[in-house]
Amino acid sequence: MNISVEALQAPKESTLDAWLNTPRLAKCGEVFTPADPMWRPDKSASDSVNWKAAIACVSPDWRPWLHAALVYRMVDVAACTVANTASVLSRAAQAGLDPLNEGQLIALRERFSDKEFSIMASFIAFWHDCESLEQRPSQSLVDAYKELPRKKNSSNDVILSLDPEEGPLTQVEQDALHQWIHEQFCHGQLGFEQYIYLRMLMIYGQRGSQVRMMVFGDFTKSEVKFHRAKQKGDEAGWRKKSETFRLDEDLYNTVQAYKAMILAQLWETYPGGVDWNVAIQNVPLFRKKLDHHAAEAWKRRRNPPVLLDSPLQKALEDAPQPLFHVRSGTVKQWLSHIERIESFPISPRTHQPLKVTRGHRFRHTLGTDLSNAGLSEFAIARALMHSDTRTVRKYRAVSTELLALIDAKMSNHMALIVNAFTGIIVTDLTSAINGDR
Repeated sequence: MNISVEALQAPKESTLDAWLNTPRLAKCGEVFTPADPMWRPDKSASDSVNWKAAIACVSPDWRPWLHAALVYRMVDVAACTVANTASVLSRAAQAGLDPLNEGQLIALRERFSDKEFSIMASFIAFWHDCESLEQRPSQSLVDAYKELPRKKNSSNDVILSLDPEEGPLTQVEQDALHQWIHEQFCHGQLGFEQYIYLRMLMIYGQRGSQVRMMVFGDFTKSEVKFHRAKQKGDEAGWRKKSETFRLDEDLYNTVQAYKAMILAQLWETYPGGVDWNVAIQNVPLFRKKLDHHAAEAWKRRRNPPVLLDSPLQKALEDAPQPLFHVRSGTVKQWLSHIERIESFPISPRTHQPLKVTRGHRFRHTLGTDLSNAGLSEFAIARALMHSDTRTVRKYRAVSTELLALIDAKMSNHMALIVNAFTGIIVTDLTSAINGDR
């Protein structure tokens, strides 16, 4: 589809309808038409943008301009960001709240989480800066969003409180999880993808988004490369900034065995058109295999294709392509399934299966462990690819003594049931030792 000149022109009130009916390129490089009921130019995105529900949050005379602002937003940022914005706006409409009404900002803040309110504030500021639009939010409204104190978080910090479901794992929990994933992998109960994903999180503590963007070419015999996640003010783009870390030989060999298996499957599934011996370096470790619509038809199928069927496969000979990387929702489904496996380790703190679906748990765990090992704040920040040392100070506040106290407390608690089948009542850790019996 060709993009007309009209798509590049600023809309006026008299031409706005025609402008909204003109196809244009989204940030992902695919075409969408603003007047279509739903937007999903990025076929790898899990959610469509429901702009009609979103614009209902403002008065009728503002709705066409909010519609146009969302169009510009789709051109400027990733589709998932626009989908999140539209979701927040539509829920504001359901609550009868107008984000353009300065008198309702406190109600909006209380209705939404800090993240959701920040999404709205960011969009209002973006809309204000869209000089091509005749109707825009005022500078005073943008300032009001910026100056309004954020809602206080009543929950404890998960790092400092050692939250048993979201905070750092104790050494006992780490050991149990480490042993379990190795046993399950060796017995064929855990696939290569899930095994390597969990190993990466446990060893390196990087964000899930950083692990998901990895390709086979990121591994050498002694080093592994991680790319920085997008951060505020960072214009470098996807997989543009990276750092290297040491790689264990055993993990390298596992990845190479996995790579050989995937290469064979790629040649078998897609034998023509792509030189997979070259492209394999840019193939993701954790791959998207079906688009959103095909996924519905494959729900009951246990063996989806090795990689999404797309004309962009050929481009993998030259560089990694975001389209082929697994989405966060898919990984969360993996991890949720793993938590429900009957033999999955039980946390001594909660007496429930360990929580591994909390994305930053492994990050918090590694940061705490590095701090307790005596590393400097700068060294910890570099290991976790932090932009500063602010969060690192929280890890410094979690002492080795506190972690040891929790482990000992749990051991004493569990001692109450040791040898229960013999009829012996065990009251503490010391008397739980079996001795000569």
